[in-house]
Formats: sequence, C-alpha cells, structure tokens
Amino acid sequence: MKKAHLLIIAIISLVAGFSLSGIVFDSEPVTLKAGQWFGDQAMILPEFQLLDHNNQTFGKSELTGKWSLMFFGYTNCPDVCPTSMQALSDMMEAIQDDDVRDALQVIFVSVDPDRDSAEILKNYVQYFNSEFIAATANLTELNRLTKVLGIMHSRNKTSENQVAYGVSHSGSIILINPEAEFAGLFGAPHDSLAMANDLSKIVDNN
Repeated sequence: MKKAHLLIIAIISLVAGFSLSGIVFDSEPVTLKAGQWFGDQAMILPEFQLLDHNNQTFGKSELTGKWSLMFFGYTNCPDVCPTSMQALSDMMEAIQDDDVRDALQVIFVSVDPDRDSAEILKNYVQYFNSEFIAATANLTELNRLTKVLGIMHSRNKTSENQVAYGVSHSGSIILINPEAEFAGLFGAPHDSLAMANDLSKIVDNN
C-alpha cells in the first residue's frame, strides 16, 4: 500500500512539474527582432485629446482594447514619413492571421497642425491604407503625449509667417498595449516583415 501511495505521489509531482514548467515558459518575456518590448515596465499614458481625420475626438480611450502603432510625422515630410507609413502598410499585409490583424490599429499623428487639416490627413493616410487613422492637435496638447513617449519634434521656421518649412521629428513607431500603456517601440529604419512577425508574437502571447 505504501508503495502504491509513493507511486501516486511521484506521478502527481511529475505532472505538477510539467505544468509548472509550462507556466514558467509561458511567462518568459517576449523577444523582438525589430523592436524593443517593455513588458511589465509598460508606462501608463496621460489623458490627451486629439482630433482624427473625421474631426472626431481621439484620446486615451480610443487606444484601449487594441494594440496600437503610433507614428509621429507630417504630410509634407519628403522621406521618413512616407517610407514609414508604407512599411506599416506592408506590415499589415504581411500578417496572415486575421485575429492578429484585427487586434491592431495604426495611427499617424501629425506634429504639424498648422498645415495638416483633417481633410489633408484623411487623404494622406488612406493613400497607404483605408483603415489607418490620422490625428493631430495644437502643439500644447500634442506635447502632453509626445513628451511621455520620448518623441522629439520641432518646426524649422525662421518666422511665424513662413509657409514652406520642414519639421524635425523622431522616427520611432510607438507600440501601445490594449490597456493604453506605452509597451514598446520600433526604431527606424522599419522592417515590415520583422515587425509583422514581432507583432504576431506579441498579440499571440498577450
């Protein structure tokens, strides 16, 4: 009888060991090829209020429930912005899993509100993907968000009346988790296939 009890205990311990190792394995941090994942160090975002390309309010609540990719730029940008937006479009096409793709949203945030009206933003983002969102706000409101995310931007103007000017800005793509927390980033240059693989891994494991 004692031997039978010992055998049962050994079997239970063995099964429990396998279960435990499975839990430990599942909790391993996500390793990305194209970006940086913050995991438990994700940062809560402040409240902010932008206007999207349909003149609707876009704030923190619009980031909840989905994985969001935010890129900050401007429509007159000659190189980094169109290249990055095309990479995001190619990334969405490269994701084969419909559930993963449906869990994502892409937001282009203009840091040039004086020139980027809602109509201009709508035409710009829909050129790349009809489901992309564009938004902007005055610089004070934009800075509430960009400072937390570490996004630098400045207008290269010599006078306030200058119409033609460039805007210097960071090229990172920011990853926001479904709890509206700053969860990671993808630095430039952007590899659409690598990002697709990384995001599939993130969505599947979280």
